[in-house]
Amino acid sequence: MRNVFLIAKREYLERVRSKSFMIMTILIPVLMGALTIGPTLLAVKLAKQGAKHLVVVVSRPAVGESIKERLTKTQESQSKQATEAREKSMKRGEAAPPSQIVVDVDTDTSAEERAKLTEKVRSKKLDGVIFATDDAIAGKKLDYVTLDVSSFIQTEILQESVSEALHREALKAKGLDAKEIDDVFRRIKLDAQNAAGGAGAPDPQVTFITSFVMVMILYMSLLLYGINVMRSVLEEKTSRIMEVMLSVAQPREMMAGKILGVGSVGLTQFAIWAGTALLINSASLIAAHNQLKNIISLRVLIFFAVFFLLGYMLYSTMYAAIGAMVNSEQEAQQTQFIVMIPIIAAIVLAFPVLQGPNTPLALWSSLIPFTSPIVMFIRIAVQTPPWWQIALSIAINLATTYGLILLCGRIYRVGVLMYGKKPTLPEILKWLKYA
Repeated sequence: MRNVFLIAKREYLERVRSKSFMIMTILIPVLMGALTIGPTLLAVKLAKQGAKHLVVVVSRPAVGESIKERLTKTQESQSKQATEAREKSMKRGEAAPPSQIVVDVDTDTSAEERAKLTEKVRSKKLDGVIFATDDAIAGKKLDYVTLDVSSFIQTEILQESVSEALHREALKAKGLDAKEIDDVFRRIKLDAQNAAGGAGAPDPQVTFITSFVMVMILYMSLLLYGINVMRSVLEEKTSRIMEVMLSVAQPREMMAGKILGVGSVGLTQFAIWAGTALLINSASLIAAHNQLKNIISLRVLIFFAVFFLLGYMLYSTMYAAIGAMVNSEQEAQQTQFIVMIPIIAAIVLAFPVLQGPNTPLALWSSLIPFTSPIVMFIRIAVQTPPWWQIALSIAINLATTYGLILLCGRIYRVGVLMYGKKPTLPEILKWLKYA
């Protein structure tokens, strides 16, 4: 054990003191922040460039005014929702306001007017024209002329608003008053609640998003630090340092030391990021303590650490064996895909498991050791499964990791001293048999 800790200490100190560690510790949060905040800042900037100018061409002025009124109310509703979301959020800064729309009504339905308005859209004097003539309404199909045809969200909002305005006009023509029409169009809200959550149950949408973000962090961490173990082994093998180290330590001790050392580097980075985030947002976190409990619980954080360690030990063992088998970075990139397949499979399974954490697919994939670090964590974060399933998943992971350490240790023992051509499958089987 002494050699294991000495090698782990050397790996840890060598990496923590390197420039790449400092750069990545700073760069990764900056990139994550840019990806999170950047789209919002861009949306704010675009929204401030000016209101969109639309023209509604109608046969009857009353229809045009109804459409204009409905678009204005939709705009006000979006602004209210954005304000409420900003108040509920713990994020500082400016939220992206909805696009402002100015609507003019035109009762000239002639072909000449249509061509004139279309030309204004081409020359960017108008942002769009909606042709809601009586014939178009009777045919249930309105033309919307615009250059911004790729903005499907904006088009969908316009379609819903115009459709509601026309339905209101039809109901009004049948004799319903404004209050009765408002009652018809009042939306029914379906509030999904967790039967096991009680009064303080978290918002299902918030739980879904938080779980997905943490799963992606887990996925990237397993890949990043597993590949670091492989490169560390390959670097020492190609530089022939391995031959000197084998004179004082056994191959199994070297593999265990490298896994512990690189894993400690990963935990150190997580600790730095978490500590920095807590210091920066300490005031907000204290003020929003109750909201934070509904977003992420201590139980989820504990199991995140547990399954990170289980997944890291499992995959880094296989990555260490690959590093010992190959002779160059190119060979390593070709071979590591074998290890990446189950991690990618776990991410593919993430979406159906997030939507159905108690299905047979979720159950069995959370017990398979190569996918369980990610899938079982998803189930715990979304809807905690029975404790015996969690215990069984952890036990299977531990047993599989122990078996892989014995198995990959044999490959490591022979592979670190093999140079030249890439080993074939029969040769690897011989290593396992005679090592």
